[in-house]
Amino acid sequence: MDSRLNPLIQQALDYETVSGTSLIMTIFGDAIIHRGGCISLASLIDMVSDFGFNERFVRTSVFRLTKDEWLTSERIGRLSFYRVTERSAHRFRQAEIRIYDMEQKTWDGRWDLVLLSSLELEAKAQLKKELEWLGCASISPNLMAYPGLDQGKLRQLLRELKMGEQVVVFQANTLDLGLDSPPPLPRMVSVNWPLEDISRRYEEFLALYRPLLPLLEDSQTLDSGQAFQLRTLLIHHYRRLQLRDPHLPMALLPQSWPGMAARTLCANIYNLVYQAAEEYIWSRGRTAEGPLPPADAGFYLRFGGLRR
Repeated sequence: MDSRLNPLIQQALDYETVSGTSLIMTIFGDAIIHRGGCISLASLIDMVSDFGFNERFVRTSVFRLTKDEWLTSERIGRLSFYRVTERSAHRFRQAEIRIYDMEQKTWDGRWDLVLLSSLELEAKAQLKKELEWLGCASISPNLMAYPGLDQGKLRQLLRELKMGEQVVVFQANTLDLGLDSPPPLPRMVSVNWPLEDISRRYEEFLALYRPLLPLLEDSQTLDSGQAFQLRTLLIHHYRRLQLRDPHLPMALLPQSWPGMAARTLCANIYNLVYQAAEEYIWSRGRTAEGPLPPADAGFYLRFGGLRR
């Protein structure tokens, strides 16, 4: 065990109030989903105890996640097992693209506009929430916008919600009207997307985890338990950032945007700790058939391809 890492692990735990439910979601998304998506309750209690949560708290958290249809439970003899639902597996896959993808999107300058005026209030609120998940912002009460929206994801969303016949989607270009000043795109973007707050959070993430990188590169005594704690806390904090970040094209972001630096740091730390953490997950995690299976091939595609 590398004792130099313990203060940094504690700082990561103390950085913000860690919700047990949110932490369990991180563990499922980062460690369980690529190993079949199922784990015993006893294993989960054991793994979460490393972060200071007791058995009762874990039981309460998985009960809530089951009630919200993120997990489904199964009892075999005296043991309980929890598995991700089909619906939540789809959400985990969507989130995984945002969290672990290293590619920077290109943008052709076109905007996608989704007109909601034909929807009833309840349906409009539901679609707005889903479009915000895709990075869209509400630029007027009945109009959502995003620069270069993923057409496949939008089409799939409208089909799932059965709103394809009620929603009109436009594409638009920014026009240069030959005025003395350039189009006020930066101001429009800053008004409609919370970039200042997201930038501040990225800077806090960098300040929290930068001191960890040289210690890990120098460490000869990192054990699997420390690796699991670090990997889980790293992705827990990074995931929360990524799900807030609308991932706008670089052309619309402020200069010195810290998002890419945070992504690079996260990828480098993840590569240094993931293998030892995998040993911990395999040694502690159990299914009804025995130890958790090895991670599938999709796991190793994270951050542009994990180093083996």
